[in-house]
Amino acid sequence: MLLLLTALLFQRRYRQPWYEDIFYDIINGNIISIVVVLLLLIFIILLFKKTLKEYHSRWNTLINNFEFSSQEFYTLLREELKSHGVTDITIETKRFSEGTMLSGKRLYLKVKWRDYQYFICGAPFGNGFFVSWWLFYRNPMFKIIISKLPFIGGWLARKLYPATFYKIDTASMFMTYAHQSVLTIIERITKDKGTRALTELESKPVLNNIFKR
Repeated sequence: MLLLLTALLFQRRYRQPWYEDIFYDIINGNIISIVVVLLLLIFIILLFKKTLKEYHSRWNTLINNFEFSSQEFYTLLREELKSHGVTDITIETKRFSEGTMLSGKRLYLKVKWRDYQYFICGAPFGNGFFVSWWLFYRNPMFKIIISKLPFIGGWLARKLYPATFYKIDTASMFMTYAHQSVLTIIERITKDKGTRALTELESKPVLNNIFKR
């Protein structure tokens, strides 16, 4: 729909070479040219929005026959995350839609550090309490643009933005720090109620190989 509208505006307003008319009209404040450029910018943003973030790892578990408050879980987790002495992190609660814009919203805890964003959900589910997290890595916009070039885009992006050992280790360190904090709080809130502890397999995150070498 966005491309169709843009094409119609071009067809009605411009003759060849159309780009000269656009630059001239923008300088002179022509409203149609400004709208066309804005539509193109919106299209580019929407095109790259999904590739800006790649999930590095994820994890979830369901604690059966267990009731707990989401807000209290986030309060305890926030304190645990801050207790490890990791600097330059920001922690906040954020609501995300469960489906469409008109659907209900679910509360998450968002932890941001460098190029990483960690989203944790703790919420009642049936007669239990569900906990999940997603760790995302934010790609530079210029890397995404380069990777879209025909034939050499992927190779060039890997050369300009290599997957260094430092980058891989940094992601692993942050994931371990955040995941251990979640497991610590789960153990703390379930221990007194005699709930079964998580097994080693249940505690293991699922990794996604985004740092391909």
